[in-house]
Amino acid sequence: MFIMNMIKQILTITGSAFIIASCQEASNTNSINADSMATEQPAVDNSQTNNTKYVDLNSGQPVDLYYDSKKKKTYSAGNDEPVDLYVNVATGDTIYGEGRYVVNNYIVKTEDGKYKLDNRKIKIDGDEIKIKEGDKKFKIEEGEMKIKDGDTKLKADADEMKMKTEDMKTKTEEGEQTKTKKD
Repeated sequence: MFIMNMIKQILTITGSAFIIASCQEASNTNSINADSMATEQPAVDNSQTNNTKYVDLNSGQPVDLYYDSKKKKTYSAGNDEPVDLYVNVATGDTIYGEGRYVVNNYIVKTEDGKYKLDNRKIKIDGDEIKIKEGDKKFKIEEGEMKIKDGDTKLKADADEMKMKTEDMKTKTEEGEQTKTKKD
């Protein structure tokens, strides 16, 4: 029962990691890319509905955005200023503009009314991300993912995965379980 719950938690965290990773720019060939959501709108919009796609979290105002993949930053199309945090209205997700990570529940409101990342829970530095909540830790660095939850550890990269619990060690290579050791 414990191992099943642990596997469910690890899969949940791994799923979150894939969501975060999917927000990353897949191609660095273009310097500045128009936001993909903006290109889906018709050339002329005669409707009376609200077409807001994004809201700048600090100003509370609707904003059109573009992403500079070389600088890994999101900018306001209206004034070319960086947008640190914004909300995707369609999904309700809060996005960190530098790298476009989904940071739901990892932000705090400062005394001056602005929002920022909660550095007690999350740290982002370039392509590296670290998340800590209680005794759970999650880290992605240089293509390698590490998860620690109490006595359970998981380490994975593109080729292999290792899982260690209080009473078992498992190693999987290219989708095939290669080693299992029970204490």
